[in-house]
Amino acid sequence: MKTKLAYLLALVVPALAMAAEPQQGETLKQGLMFLGAGLAIGLAALGTGIGMGHAVRGTQEGVARNPTVGGRLQTIMFIGLAFIETLALYALLVAIILLFVK
Repeated sequence: MKTKLAYLLALVVPALAMAAEPQQGETLKQGLMFLGAGLAIGLAALGTGIGMGHAVRGTQEGVARNPTVGGRLQTIMFIGLAFIETLALYALLVAIILLFVK
């Protein structure tokens, strides 16, 4: 139950932070773009965090089963973590584009 609440907060809090009070001349479209940007980076952070956790756990289990291949598994894990982090950076890029495109 606590993990579901944590997932919900991870999704909602960034979206609420990006959806600020409407200023003079802002439209509904701009507000929805702010909400979309918050959701994009929130979902990306959630997904990449879960993906990285699974990758590290799998590597630890592999090293525990066969310690002689620990170096190779660690190298593969770091390459995989770099690809996972790239997905978060793409989501950040999308969020920035949504924020600054008029």
